[in-house]
Amino acid sequence: MNVFRKCLRRQFGNNKYMSYVRMCEEEVLKGNSKAKIEDKKIFQDMYEQLKEKNSEYINECSELLAETLYLALQIGRKFFSVFIFYVIANFVILALQLNYTVTCISVMLMGICFLYKLTEFLSNKYCFIDAYLIMVYKSVLEKLSGQTANGEG
Repeated sequence: MNVFRKCLRRQFGNNKYMSYVRMCEEEVLKGNSKAKIEDKKIFQDMYEQLKEKNSEYINECSELLAETLYLALQIGRKFFSVFIFYVIANFVILALQLNYTVTCISVMLMGICFLYKLTEFLSNKYCFIDAYLIMVYKSVLEKLSGQTANGEG
């Protein structure tokens, strides 16, 4: 599961998250993606969910979102070094000419670890719907933060 999905599920719950995914898919199918973000059903629903919360809660949500965005960025940045380490480690193990069984087990275990990191990287890189939902969520938090700063909320 990608970090955006985890963040959204933690904030809104699994059922609400799934309804947002359905709303997003409908929006794309209907071609309403050009509408102003504040006019979209997803934005309105998230706003309704969060508008009654106090400013401390909104600030905590904003901090959690910032941490999530940073984590997503780090996953992308670290993957290149993970890939380089994996390739070099395989060459080193093969160059050491260890016992055949030890070599096979080592290469297999490293392959499993690399596949895990690859899956993590790809699930975070190609999560368009979740990235879109995070952008909407960020807009809602910014609007609510602006309102509480102005004394409106």
